Amino acid sequence: MFNKLKSIRSITTLFFIGTVFIFLLNGNSTSDIPFQYQHEPKQDAITTTNTTDSFKCATMDVYYKMIREDPDYERRLRELEIFTKNYIKNINPENRSIVKIPVVVHVVYNLPVQNISNAVVQSQIDILNLDYRRLDADTVNTPASFKPLGGDPQIEFVLAKRDPVGNPSIGITRTQTSVVTFYLGDSIFYTALGGHDIWDRDKYLNIWICNLSFPGGFSQFPGGDPATDGNVMKYTIFGTIGAVVPGYTKGRIATHEIGHWFNLRHIWGDAYCGNDFVDDTPTQQAANSGCPGFPHVTCNNGPNGDMFTNYMDYTSDDCKNIYTIGQSARMNACLNGARSGLLTSNGGVPVSGVPIAHFRSDKMTIIIGQSINFFDESGGIPTGWQWTFDGGVPSVSNQQNPSVTYTNAGLYSVKLKVTNSYGTDSVNYVNYIKVLGVNMSSFSIVYPPSNTFINTYTTDTARSVFTWNKTSSHPTIRYKWKIRKDGGTVDLSYNSDNNGSDTLITLRNSFLDSLAIGFGGNSDTVSCLWRVYSYNGSDSLSSQNANFVFIARRTVGIKVISSSVPGEYKLFQNYPNPFNPITKINFDIAKTGFVSLVIYDALGRQVETLVNQKMNAGSYIIEFNAGLTTGQGSKLSSGVYFYRLSTDEFTDIKKFVLLK
Repeated sequence: MFNKLKSIRSITTLFFIGTVFIFLLNGNSTSDIPFQYQHEPKQDAITTTNTTDSFKCATMDVYYKMIREDPDYERRLRELEIFTKNYIKNINPENRSIVKIPVVVHVVYNLPVQNISNAVVQSQIDILNLDYRRLDADTVNTPASFKPLGGDPQIEFVLAKRDPVGNPSIGITRTQTSVVTFYLGDSIFYTALGGHDIWDRDKYLNIWICNLSFPGGFSQFPGGDPATDGNVMKYTIFGTIGAVVPGYTKGRIATHEIGHWFNLRHIWGDAYCGNDFVDDTPTQQAANSGCPGFPHVTCNNGPNGDMFTNYMDYTSDDCKNIYTIGQSARMNACLNGARSGLLTSNGGVPVSGVPIAHFRSDKMTIIIGQSINFFDESGGIPTGWQWTFDGGVPSVSNQQNPSVTYTNAGLYSVKLKVTNSYGTDSVNYVNYIKVLGVNMSSFSIVYPPSNTFINTYTTDTARSVFTWNKTSSHPTIRYKWKIRKDGGTVDLSYNSDNNGSDTLITLRNSFLDSLAIGFGGNSDTVSCLWRVYSYNGSDSLSSQNANFVFIARRTVGIKVISSSVPGEYKLFQNYPNPFNPITKINFDIAKTGFVSLVIYDALGRQVETLVNQKMNAGSYIIEFNAGLTTGQGSKLSSGVYFYRLSTDEFTDIKKFVLLK
């Protein structure tokens, strides 16, 4: 047990963070007078308390609202606290058993995106069943000093199989509303106000999903108004798939809010070094955000510091992974006291009737070759099942709970049609299964190094090669080379060599020149950023580094001297000659057609192409700069060179001399 400030007597005053409210103890311990808040926040606490940068919990705002509206509410909570202490003191852990809680999720939506799917709802139920049994894989991340305190609340959740009047159900209601945004008020709880009426709170855990005015949720402590007794959450932080926003894809906000419904307080006690009424959670100064390093010591709680991985803190979804033994006992006391009606509820017991198709699976993301177990969760007690598994083996099944293997990476849909003597129903969960390929290792760009200059021009036939490490030797891996203008936001993407399977891409400099034109018009130099992505079916991994490359465009200026049609083809001697490094070449084209002007060295090797395009009849002049890198990747040295003009009807060669 921790030596906690929460048990110290004779404390006169505790100030909430930001001096939002004063917690008066009048010489008694906090455990003797729970919930004795004498002053509530002067402002709406949604904007001032219980917040992180992107998540807000308004449960305490609900508490203050109920205190104002129901003078007996605080008395009932005080009586519940006495019951809780006695229950925890006298309970025999060996007499505990798993309790299944029937859940109904009321989806109240104004826009289609807010109408979250059955699969999203089920993904949240699956997370709750892991978190409330301490079965999630990330419990290994609990700091070693806190692991012995990890508790199993022995609470499981099941979507209701019958509604309050005894009809078949899958525990999901849907209400389209004209209400654009819901606030902390009561409208979400009433059908007449655009929300949805509660199902009996003594038989069901009610969760409302809507477009809440803030990114978070709120809950009601036990003993409050039976018409509003449940949890309300914004649609973007519920579940692990669908419209859920990054950072909240593990469903831990619902775990947190339902903890309040089971009478858990925030771990910091909603006060500076406050009391959460649990003995094995360390006293901590305030809410944590993100994921602090261990130990994070506050309120003299060293050496282990804050239990920032607790579900009742405000750390990120990836950080939370523990309810303690004390918190589990407190929730069990709530279940056997204020919420004891759930122990005998038949809300989770199926009833025969018109079937309502629904299913779940033990996994939604796997690696190639793994199997997934599917479970029928339909309402109405079906007697026949027809499954269709896109990409699965088998692809169809008539079993109630089949097992399916996936041998190719990708996203796959699953369909279920159920029947009984009352009728038929079907569902299709699109892109429900994500099959990853083999594991990919991080990889880096090899060549060219960052800040490399590549000289190009429009007709440059030379090639540049970009290379990188392998991310895996598996033949299914494919690579894409991506480039964008420095400061831009749009990537141009191209398969690597050999249809994407090689760890290199070979590009003509003329192609790079065209990219530079697209990025920067006719600028002499365009700064670009390139990197590589490896693809493994539906999964992808980017290179560890992104390199700058400067495409230095060599703009060969072909100028029209006269548009009059010359009487004959003619190639003139360059001038000056000899030259260093710039010279000019004139030529006449008698007929419109394809024209080539190429430079050769003394051994007859092609070293540069100046013109390689269709041209109209006329007289032209072109400037050649021998001081730039040529299409062969090097600069010309001093010596004798030749230039040749070729058309379909004419060829002529001249000699010139470069002196450096």
